[in-house]
Amino acid sequence: MMSGSGPRAHLSVLRHTMVFQLRQQHILSAVIPGCVVPAALCLATLLARGPHSLLTARQIELGCGVLALWSCAIWQTGLILREELAQGTLPGILTRRTGLGTVLFGKTLGTALRCALLIAVTIGCVGLLTGEPLRIADPAVFVLAALATFGSALVLGALLSCLFLLTPAAMRIAEALVYPMSLLGGMIVPIRLLPGWLRHVPDVISLRWATEVLTAAAEGRAQSAAAWLCLCATTGGYALLARWAFRTVLHRARERGTLALS
Repeated sequence: MMSGSGPRAHLSVLRHTMVFQLRQQHILSAVIPGCVVPAALCLATLLARGPHSLLTARQIELGCGVLALWSCAIWQTGLILREELAQGTLPGILTRRTGLGTVLFGKTLGTALRCALLIAVTIGCVGLLTGEPLRIADPAVFVLAALATFGSALVLGALLSCLFLLTPAAMRIAEALVYPMSLLGGMIVPIRLLPGWLRHVPDVISLRWATEVLTAAAEGRAQSAAAWLCLCATTGGYALLARWAFRTVLHRARERGTLALS
């Protein structure tokens, strides 16, 4: 590893941590969130879709894929943090010049990329099995939207993963967040079905806008500048909040002299 704190050092740490995390990750840690969860979610939603459904099969497949990606991002990032804490390596990472952010991002990037590829393959296979293959009308724009979605999911996962260091109840909180995200994220439940007083809540969820730009690209519709702007704005807001949250963790560690949750 390089001892400096410049861009080359950060890139070196990023590359090494990404490769290391991929090598040590158990196969089930990738298969369950990348294959089992999206397959079950997509299959159940497609089979439950009635003739008068407000969502097309393509919208359901994309929504389930985005929801599975978000779930993967928060769990992978959070569990990496808890694993480092349990093994006693987290304090050492915090004292490195490159810092926690670079190491965590490298580890998360590797696992999230693998998970995203598995999710894409799984959703495609489910579509074929159910007779509703996922067709992409504008591949170039779709790839751009997919990259933006992936980045937003990573940032949102990093923000919520701070719970895994701030409270011992993080696992229960993360589990509880899955349900409101499923209902309010605009991914598999149409926003128009929400009560009037809840319809503006999805506006602050970046993946709602990610699903919108992905669906537009898949269907060949014109892209909404407002949707892209909201996606970038919400993702940027999450990044600022994540930075503040990690600084809070570091401040607490310096005050207490420990990262123990109790």
